[in-house]
Amino acid sequence: MKYLADGPGVPYHMQYMEHLHMLVDNKIVWLFVWIVVADIITGFFKSLVTKKTSSRKGTDGLIRHGVLLLIIITLYPMLDINGFRSAGDTLIVFYVLFYAVSIIENLGQMGVPVPEFVKQYIYKLSDEYNHHDTNEEVKNGTRNHD
Repeated sequence: MKYLADGPGVPYHMQYMEHLHMLVDNKIVWLFVWIVVADIITGFFKSLVTKKTSSRKGTDGLIRHGVLLLIIITLYPMLDINGFRSAGDTLIVFYVLFYAVSIIENLGQMGVPVPEFVKQYIYKLSDEYNHHDTNEEVKNGTRNHD
């Protein structure tokens, strides 16, 4: 009977809005947002440097990034309210690492020097990937002979 005397707790939607508002002060969420922005910028410059600019690919990328940001910003407060903040942090750290690899790939493909010990773990910068890419270009007749 104690629970009936206390009355209902704070409604879930109000808790959600409070936790959503608290994202403004969450450093890990800001790290995620800025690394997504950095990936978009490096991807854009990579397309300019490699002369493989495509509005379709750029639009698809922006939509994917936007949807992922929306999912994280929607899901994180729910996890936090239900006591799973560490799961939300883990999810964000996973995506931060995923985007960090993408940024390193973009920089490497633009010609920015990347240390060998990093290259060996990133497939798009490896010799195997570059050898396969060159063979495909020769086969398709799209290899640039500069």
